Amino acid sequence: MGENKRYRAYYDRLLDDWIERFVMREEPIMLTEAELDLEHHPAHEFQPPRSVHVWIRYPSQAYLVQAQATAWTATAIRIGFFEPAIKIHREGWVWRSAVTPAPPDKKQ
Repeated sequence: MGENKRYRAYYDRLLDDWIERFVMREEPIMLTEAELDLEHHPAHEFQPPRSVHVWIRYPSQAYLVQAQATAWTATAIRIGFFEPAIKIHREGWVWRSAVTPAPPDKKQ
């Protein structure tokens, strides 16, 4: 069987673009251990996790994303979210003020 060379360059370029975005992506800025201070602010687990909207900071800008809140302290919330552009699940701690509850799902 022959190979379809007609689209090879197109798909090679798509793959190269995706690899470049993956390698050069910015990492989200989450709270450090010092900011979290679990010794003075112990963590409590959410049972079950809660749907929230959260502002995630990156070096160049911030994004409002949908996430799952899995734990909380007096000052911070642990969240997990999925970055669809690079297909990676992220987890980390953010300040409580960056989080708002997601509206309940409308069931019909």
